[in-house]
Amino acid sequence: MPKIEFLNVTKRYGNIVAVKNLNITINDGEYLSLLGPSGCGKTTTLRMLSGLILPTEGKILWDGQPIQDLQPDERDIGYVFQQFAIFPHMNLWENVAYPLEVKGLSQDEIEKNVEKYLKIVGLENKAHLFPKDVAAADLQRTGVARVLARGAKVLLLDEPFGALDFKIREQFQDELRGIVKELGLTAIHVTHDQSEGMAISDRIGIMKKGKMIQLSTPTDLLFNPRQIFAAHFIGEANFLEGIVVDKLDDQIVVELIGGDTLSVSRNIASFFPGDRVVLGFRKGFAKVLNERISDNNIISGKVISDRYLGEKRRINVKLEYGRSVEIMVLPHEQRHSEGETVNIQILPENMLIYHYPKDGLEKALEVT
Repeated sequence: MPKIEFLNVTKRYGNIVAVKNLNITINDGEYLSLLGPSGCGKTTTLRMLSGLILPTEGKILWDGQPIQDLQPDERDIGYVFQQFAIFPHMNLWENVAYPLEVKGLSQDEIEKNVEKYLKIVGLENKAHLFPKDVAAADLQRTGVARVLARGAKVLLLDEPFGALDFKIREQFQDELRGIVKELGLTAIHVTHDQSEGMAISDRIGIMKKGKMIQLSTPTDLLFNPRQIFAAHFIGEANFLEGIVVDKLDDQIVVELIGGDTLSVSRNIASFFPGDRVVLGFRKGFAKVLNERISDNNIISGKVISDRYLGEKRRINVKLEYGRSVEIMVLPHEQRHSEGETVNIQILPENMLIYHYPKDGLEKALEVT
């Protein structure tokens, strides 16, 4: 299987820069997801790798060799789209067989490959059915079987679960990752759904406005996002502004707008008294308390709402100086009424800290 490298790759359309100075390495056998808002360059990156479009600048290497001069059908790449692109007049067996017939394989080779990959995706008992007679997930399984049967070493997956219902999507995520790992393939998966990327990927690349913001494991992105946007886009976080007022051996102290103070104990080496900063914390990494048990890392405010969203409750709290934060709690935890004063505790090790962005916090959090 190949190692894929993007070296200073840029793609322009006139004055629009779709991808800017992209430098990433995709390892042999890796399942990599590209996440980001619409228009951030995810699909453009896939299309350059597939050969459907060419970079304006830079090189793409395949095991150390440039592939710009290779046509799409010479790249051992299989492209799986959100819309299934299945021929309605052919049954599932014929859909998988068609590209092999185009390649000129013998009938024995075609039958062997079609049967093998229909079995891998779990469709061996539905091969005789036509697209109108099967569910959406089976159409996507057919698309995967088709690119596998062609001998693709790399799967490019562009929102492959977008047309599937939620429960089926969860099941197919596990199936697809299992197939990729069983066959030792390399997969590059484009999605805007962070939970999908977290569930299926070895590493995730966060993109914004054509740039790679951070490329890390799901765990690293959750606990150590290096930029405010990465913290905002992966997992759910609250952000507060303040000034560093003290630095100890193992903690720094930040005074927030409004006078509350919070301590931070992780990733603090580059911060010093007087620095303007942004603090962040995950919505599920804080506790809502009725009583102020101490002054240690507690902020107070009044409840705006306490509501269910999915399997968890979300408590929206307006802080004393105007900014609101949202805390995620388990369903059985105490409910809070509108207007009730509550205290929010965030442990120092659960705080994220960033230098205040030069264009302002709101600009750093924009997804467009």
